[in-house]
Amino acid sequence: MIRHILLDLGGVLYGVEYTRTTEALGLPPETLPTLLQDPVLAEYEKGLLTTEAFLAHWQRRFPHLSEAELVDAWCAMLRGPLPEAETFLAKLYPHFSLALFSNTNDLHLAIVEPEIMPWSVYFTDMFFSNRLHLRKPEPEAYQAVLARLGWAPTETLFIDDSPTNITGAQAAGLHTYLLHPANQPLALLSDNKLAATLPLP
Repeated sequence: MIRHILLDLGGVLYGVEYTRTTEALGLPPETLPTLLQDPVLAEYEKGLLTTEAFLAHWQRRFPHLSEAELVDAWCAMLRGPLPEAETFLAKLYPHFSLALFSNTNDLHLAIVEPEIMPWSVYFTDMFFSNRLHLRKPEPEAYQAVLARLGWAPTETLFIDDSPTNITGAQAAGLHTYLLHPANQPLALLSDNKLAATLPLP
């Protein structure tokens, strides 16, 4: 029986459009997977690298852009809270314990956190990779979050728009749901396949 729901942020509750960043960097869209798999980004999202070091790495890759232009490019993907997000949370809140788990970084979180603070009333807790020092899709990251919450993985549903993160959660023993297409949280509530196994309101 599902009692708890662990939610991703970007692409689930908060609008993200990665191609806006690739365009700002002057890269074709097909380079996005390589960009997101940069090991320096992984270290930055774990809070193990300073913003200054992250930007210095990027300036070596994109020497034609100033530091300010790199910051603007990196943050261009952020679209803001999705209009449907609060309706989605309000529908789930009376029936399930809710928590948030996001891979993020200092530059993004400085923008995003103030925008999502009104949602804190719905969440038992909010976890960010740069503060947790663990990052999806590492199974240890999900295990650490559940340990802090006191939730059993067999009673927890994880919702994300990334197949890779879904695979990591499954390895940690959680139930999972891949939100596709991204940025449409209310689509989950009308999914008949999911409704057959999860008694959504």
